[in-house]
Amino acid sequence: MDSRPEELRQEYESEDRAAHYRNNRWTRSPRARRTDAKEQAIVESFVQDAAAVQAQNGEKLARILDLPCGTGRFRNMLERNCKEVWSGDASREMLMQAPPTTGLQMSAHAIPLADSAVDLILCSRLLHHFEHAAQRTAVLQELARVSARWVVLSYFDSANFQAWRNRIRGKFRGRYPVTQQCFADEVHSAGLVERKRVYIARGVSEQVWVLLEQTKSE
Repeated sequence: MDSRPEELRQEYESEDRAAHYRNNRWTRSPRARRTDAKEQAIVESFVQDAAAVQAQNGEKLARILDLPCGTGRFRNMLERNCKEVWSGDASREMLMQAPPTTGLQMSAHAIPLADSAVDLILCSRLLHHFEHAAQRTAVLQELARVSARWVVLSYFDSANFQAWRNRIRGKFRGRYPVTQQCFADEVHSAGLVERKRVYIARGVSEQVWVLLEQTKSE
């Protein structure tokens, strides 16, 4: 079970794969461009929601960590909404292909930052790579430790046509959808609570985005 993070790192530690993500992963087709635009809008709305709550308490959303950042897909949008954006990824090649940033090679399973080091963490398209609850919970606990309050992340939900079709066909892509209750239990065990969720295409697509908050903030 513990080998999956290392396998995942090796999967993305490829110059060709990193170049693909930088140059055409999100521009190669109308569908890819629509998905990117929708995800950019969802994440930005969540960041702005978090900033609005901070402002009500006389605080600012001053620092965001993008982990894994890939080749910097969300960088420009994050910088529009926050003064200081940090980037991290387990893949050195991804970081090398990203725009010049405050970038560090790091794993979401062991983030080399102090407790509450940032106000918000963006964790895009990572959790669905892990089959076991213990692996996902370990990531969620690290995100909760390093974020002072907010976490924005995506996961794969099992209640949709795409997941059902893959199960019927016996098609395995190295991606693991989970039930909404399973996800809620793992989030709760990490000391987080879900505030908002947006489906990419409810009932059709597996991808779901959620805004999570520290339960200690309640």
